[in-house]
Amino acid sequence: MQLATILLTSPRTIHGMVYNAMKLFMEINPQLFDECSHDYNELQNTAGQRERAREAKWAKLTEQANKMKAGLATAPKDPAIQEEQETDAAQDNQERLDALKLHDESTSTKPSSVSDLVSWKAY
Repeated sequence: MQLATILLTSPRTIHGMVYNAMKLFMEINPQLFDECSHDYNELQNTAGQRERAREAKWAKLTEQANKMKAGLATAPKDPAIQEEQETDAAQDNQERLDALKLHDESTSTKPSSVSDLVSWKAY
C-alpha cells in the first residue's frame, strides 16, 4: 500500500506522526520548544487584534481609493498607512540560534555563507 493511501485513510497515523515529531523536538531542545510554544500561544492570543488591524488598514485603503476614483483626493505624499517591517526568516532564525548558543563554537573555521562554502570546499 502506498504511503499517500495510508495517510489519507488513517488520521490517527498523521496525529501519531505529529505527536512523535513534537515529542522528539521537546526532548532534543526543551528550551527552544518552550520558546516556540510560547510564541505560538502569543500569536494565537493576538490573532483577533491583528485581524482587526488588518481590516482597518484595508478599510482606509478602500476609502482612499474611492476618493481618488471620484477625483476628491490625490495620492498621499506621506502615506498614513505604514507597512509593518517584516523580519527576514533566515535572520530571525539565526538570531534565535545565537541567543540559544546552539551553534558550534568552531564555526569560525567553517563557512558562514554560500560563497564561503564554495571556497571552503575547494580546499
